[in-house]
Amino acid sequence: MNQSNIENFLSSNVSSLPGVGIKIKKLLKKKKIEKISDLLLSFPQGSTDRSNVKSLDLLEVGKITTIKVKVIKYNFPRIRNIPNKVFCGDHRGKIDIVFFNSREGYIRKILPLNEFVIISGKVNHFKKKYQITNPPYVLPSDKENYVNRVIPKYSLTEGLTEKIYRKLIDQVLIIVKDLDEWHNENILKKIGNVSWSKSISELHENKKSDFNSNFYRRLAYDEILANFLALSEVRKRIKKLKKTIKKFDNLLSDKIINNINFSLTNNQKRIVKEINDDL
Repeated sequence: MNQSNIENFLSSNVSSLPGVGIKIKKLLKKKKIEKISDLLLSFPQGSTDRSNVKSLDLLEVGKITTIKVKVIKYNFPRIRNIPNKVFCGDHRGKIDIVFFNSREGYIRKILPLNEFVIISGKVNHFKKKYQITNPPYVLPSDKENYVNRVIPKYSLTEGLTEKIYRKLIDQVLIIVKDLDEWHNENILKKIGNVSWSKSISELHENKKSDFNSNFYRRLAYDEILANFLALSEVRKRIKKLKKTIKKFDNLLSDKIINNINFSLTNNQKRIVKEINDDL
């Protein structure tokens, strides 16, 4: 994609991204994200550690954990409001993966019988058994690297999952990496010697949010510069406007002075004159 196409891409509506339908578009709009550039400039507010795959004998209740297990058996009750369950296990133990409001076909697709899968979510304990309810990540075992790491944590809205949001960010970051730098070498040295595209990628992929990093400083510089340039253009337009001289008389000021029960000092008279001259 050439530079012009990348710039047009960034100014496009998020609905042009694969995976963004009417529902996701509305959810993103709640976060004031309408253009693809808005998506890029909405940075993570922290991170979630999903690294270090654990065996089922080392689980800790209440902690977000990533496990690699084999799908053993399904339990799809035909009674309403009872959750679906998938029984899984490894060589050290067993765990129930519980789904509320998920269809049977979807569960069979992401958790194929007798296959090993990567699951990441918060571990609970119910009726003397470990379980993970509605896990945000269920992936084939060959996609382990996608989830088995420290993952950026974004401010989301109900219905917009971390997994969906990451997919959108990732596909935009791939395109942005080809964007050319617009500052010359001298300016780059003064602002940390990092490109705009590199700064964007680092702030979305880095494990820590450091507001003193060169990446934040680079983007802050561009934002301030853009504001100055916009204000400069506004001032140029204002100067081009033909102005008519406004004339003020002393009618009101004389009326106020005449109603005062004392005489103004010379300094006060001078100040009144200065005010009238300024007007």
